[in-house]
Amino acid sequence: MLLSILLVSTMFVIGCSFVSNYQKSIFHDEKKIIKDADSYIYGIRRGNATGKDLNIKFSSFTGMDTIFKLKSDGENDIVVDYESVVKDGQFKVVLISPDDEVIDIVNDTKEGKDTFNLKDGVSRIKLVGKKAKGEISIKIDSSEDVEIKPVE
Repeated sequence: MLLSILLVSTMFVIGCSFVSNYQKSIFHDEKKIIKDADSYIYGIRRGNATGKDLNIKFSSFTGMDTIFKLKSDGENDIVVDYESVVKDGQFKVVLISPDDEVIDIVNDTKEGKDTFNLKDGVSRIKLVGKKAKGEISIKIDSSEDVEIKPVE
């Protein structure tokens, strides 16, 4: 019985360490960032995405978290208004095109408004972090030919 408990405990610790190491390795690896499946951990995450807006505060965020899917009927432009305040760690927001091109929207602490061209198909916007603490606000303006869905 004691051996069984020890074995299960060891497997749990090894499994958790593996996931954490994978999540830590995501930030600079575009091959991982483009994957459909997210892998992340938040110590704290307050707020959410609604409609075309995102407002969250976070701490101890490591990994990647898809926040929007954007379906474009043909090529269309979107305007992304953002304010990112990073107090610790590394943090960025990326746009992933239907052909898996990764485009930085914002990296670290920054405020601005930029226009991005969407290709025909489904693009994604992801938060990517490594031991990050801060807050992010995003507002997306688009034409009728772009359907924006928050991802929960």
